[in-house]
Amino acid sequence: MSRAAAFLANARNRLAQLDTALEGATLPAEVAWTLCGFAGKELELVDAIVYLCDPGGHSLTQQAAWGPKRAASRVLESRLTLAFGQGIVGRCARLRLPQRTGDARFDPRYVPDDQSNLSELAVPILLGDVLFGVLDSEHPDADHYTLEHEHALQAIAERGARRLQALGRSNAPGP
Repeated sequence: MSRAAAFLANARNRLAQLDTALEGATLPAEVAWTLCGFAGKELELVDAIVYLCDPGGHSLTQQAAWGPKRAASRVLESRLTLAFGQGIVGRCARLRLPQRTGDARFDPRYVPDDQSNLSELAVPILLGDVLFGVLDSEHPDADHYTLEHEHALQAIAERGARRLQALGRSNAPGP
């Protein structure tokens, strides 16, 4: 059983632990760091990045990372900003739907960041019609992400959206 499938099989308990961790987050950046760390550990991801919507809701900026992009605890090496529609992350934000690529070498949407990877999965951090950002993960192997990964990341992203809503954080206009 894959790590994502195992997570989904015990999702109620695992997500309850995430909810508890998110209760302590009082700033959007803290929510982002909590989501990255949780997703990275639970799903054994090579990386996880949270992009939050910028004021005005037309672009997304990296706020937190799990993996090589993280320079130190809660410190990003560099921050990438993408317009809605730009790259797999921007397309996810524009469509408000998960976006996945099995081999980025053949996907014109792919925007390399600190290192090129072959697989990418982006899910919206969305509650109702309010978009808060995107939870993204990349992997060096082709065809790494499964439907189980997508469902697990969506469940994690939804918990983050609930907490961001409670904090009054939203910059993206409705559809």
